Amino acid sequence: MPFRARCNPAAILQRRNAALLLRPDSVRISSVVTPLVAPRHQVQQYRYSSSSSPLQSPFSSFFSRIRRADTPETASKEFTDALVSCDINALGTAYYTIGKAAQPAQWISEQQLLASMRALAEKTGKSPRGLRLLRRMYDDVSRRFGYSKESAYDEAMILGLIRAGAVKEAIDLAAKLKEEAVDWRAMLQATLRSGGAVEYEHVARIVEPFQRQASLSHDDYRLLLKVLHTYPDQSDSSQLVALQKDMAARGIALDKSLQAVITSVYIALGDLEGSRDIIQKWSLLSTEEYELDMWDAIVSHHIATNDVPKLHEVVGKMRDAGIKIPQRALLVLATACLDGYIDSKSRVGYRDAAAAIDEVGQLSGDLPGTEVWTGVIQHYLDKVDERDSLDVALQLFDESQGRGIPLTAELVRTMIVPLCSSRKGQYTEDALRIYDEYMTFALNSELEVETVRRRFAGVYEKLFYACARASPPPMASVIRLLDDMRTLSIDFTPSNLISWLVLLMRASPDHNAAFTLYSNFHSLNPAAIDEEGYNVILTNFLGLKWEGRGEAHAPPDMFVSIMKDMARAGYQPSSHALTSLLKTYGHTATRLRRSSRRPALSPEDPLSRLGSSISSIHTLIKLDPLLPPDIPLLTSLMDAYNRIGSTFEAFEVWDEIVQRRGREEERRGKEGVREIYKPAINVMLDTCGWSYQLAKARKSWSWARRFGLAFDKKHYEAWVECLCRCGSLSEAADVVLDQMGKEDGVPRADRDTLRLLCKFGRKERDQGKQVAVAEEVLNRVKEAYPGWWDELKQESGGKGRKGQAGSQ
Repeated sequence: MPFRARCNPAAILQRRNAALLLRPDSVRISSVVTPLVAPRHQVQQYRYSSSSSPLQSPFSSFFSRIRRADTPETASKEFTDALVSCDINALGTAYYTIGKAAQPAQWISEQQLLASMRALAEKTGKSPRGLRLLRRMYDDVSRRFGYSKESAYDEAMILGLIRAGAVKEAIDLAAKLKEEAVDWRAMLQATLRSGGAVEYEHVARIVEPFQRQASLSHDDYRLLLKVLHTYPDQSDSSQLVALQKDMAARGIALDKSLQAVITSVYIALGDLEGSRDIIQKWSLLSTEEYELDMWDAIVSHHIATNDVPKLHEVVGKMRDAGIKIPQRALLVLATACLDGYIDSKSRVGYRDAAAAIDEVGQLSGDLPGTEVWTGVIQHYLDKVDERDSLDVALQLFDESQGRGIPLTAELVRTMIVPLCSSRKGQYTEDALRIYDEYMTFALNSELEVETVRRRFAGVYEKLFYACARASPPPMASVIRLLDDMRTLSIDFTPSNLISWLVLLMRASPDHNAAFTLYSNFHSLNPAAIDEEGYNVILTNFLGLKWEGRGEAHAPPDMFVSIMKDMARAGYQPSSHALTSLLKTYGHTATRLRRSSRRPALSPEDPLSRLGSSISSIHTLIKLDPLLPPDIPLLTSLMDAYNRIGSTFEAFEVWDEIVQRRGREEERRGKEGVREIYKPAINVMLDTCGWSYQLAKARKSWSWARRFGLAFDKKHYEAWVECLCRCGSLSEAADVVLDQMGKEDGVPRADRDTLRLLCKFGRKERDQGKQVAVAEEVLNRVKEAYPGWWDELKQESGGKGRKGQAGSQ
């Protein structure tokens, strides 16, 4: 009976984990991944974490401990206090503790739950954590607490989604409610605040019920006009005409504010004649009668028509009237001034760009803000293609900070994207410096807005790309970037996520650093890695190599941890991954044994550590139901044992392969079994040959022939090599010269077969072990294949033996 059937894997894992917990020097990798490597020497211990556990220093985790509400009684009191103080962190901690209780409704009443959801709904716009907690409470209303999900819960959830900018999700939830129970006005306002980030098809689902309301006010029509302005590609002039007729039918007069919005709609739709007509009517008014919206519409019209002189004139009037000038107007004037420098000078540098900004500031009587500096830097990079363009951009950025210009997400993005995209990658440190300044000193509360966070995600992508190209890569910065993304709840879901992760892993100094990177990426957004992505990560983690590091192999516990993550994501890990890992171990063992002839006596010897890793994989195959072994996997395991010289363990795996033949034949048929057992026969014969186990080899060979598994020429060559290594040179000659090609089902011998036999014949003769037998074998080959002998005798296989072969 196999070992796998004689034990209870669950009980063994429980006992193993219990023993590990009692060890004072043990390092837990994960709650689901058992340590697979042998205990290292205390001086060379490494501390790392799997993707399912946080990366914390043991000292920081000790000093940062806080009192936890471990019981529902204490958590209920803390939940009430947190609700009064609106402390989202404490509210969530207490709620999650109560949620684990058998009857959570005993500790949180229906009124308290609704009140907490309403309080969270007001905070979701500034706290992504609050939105996650609100979603959890909404799902638990009926599922965990058993309360009937009334419309009040839906309204609180919709309000929270709207304030968080998740308008699409709010619309889907509102579709389940009665139309009159939904605040469509609030949803439309939230949509417009997103600045067009919400797709128009979802906006249309809000506009239709909003227009069906019994009465629409002046402000409601303003909102509808702003929808046309925000989504000009999905709107046309007929919709504008229809709204104007509807307003006239309801008796709503087109006052100055509505005229200003209509002018903006004309500009957005590209109807500059319509906007010009309205603006000409305003010319009859005095400057004192202008409203702010009217000034804004006039500025937008001159920007759309690219009429810089008229815009210059309007800016002067606004300055004289004491009206604050829009930054976009100053930006147009500054870029026009910069274009004048570009056209008139052979080389435009930092002083020219700064002079353009200063000139606009003197014209407007106000300091140009962040929008102007951002636009001028971007315009300079677009127009000036010089070697030092990025250096000039850095000078402009430093000048803006020296003048106290607020550091915004858009300015940071404008700088970091080109710096990280430079060909030589020499600006990575500057990009990280700008990012650190923004996250440390700037008022980054703007990142609490969903649309801003979504746009700022591109900054992280560029920074990761630049760090992967740097030499050496700044791994500390990469970890810090991942931590910031986790704090800001920014999902990393680009199409080339896996490519960047692989680049960073390859640039890591060792396997521990590479696995730490993977763990951080995975914990950030596990759903961003699909099945193909996991396979790519496993393949590249397996192939990591570093110059001057000797034969460093992938630690099996880290490799298996990635496979566990793959299984938790809903993908079945293929045994091919472990097969590749064992093949790598086998090739590494061969190189180690060839480079060092001394035996591996120390536990710290590379070959000993490699053997421990292979043994760990063997234990995992026996116990873990997640990875059912197949014949290719067991074959690779047997080969790995053979290459490190663990003959007994290799024979143990062979016994398992022999016992599986009947079941495999039922599943695959005879032809399928012959195909998958083909490599196993060769590995077994090779193991027997190198360990001089001729009796075991005869038994295995007879078994393979009895069931028709020994049919390939490679099989017979492996059998011949095994016989030769075990000293049965004459029997090997009988197989080649009397059986191959002459018995039914036995393949013919070719040059490679004869070359193998002659090589061992010469070796035995040269070493003086079986001189007579060797001479007889060589003569038999010469007589049986005279046409090939001239070629075979030249291939003596070693220096100084060519003449001896020629005498045959």
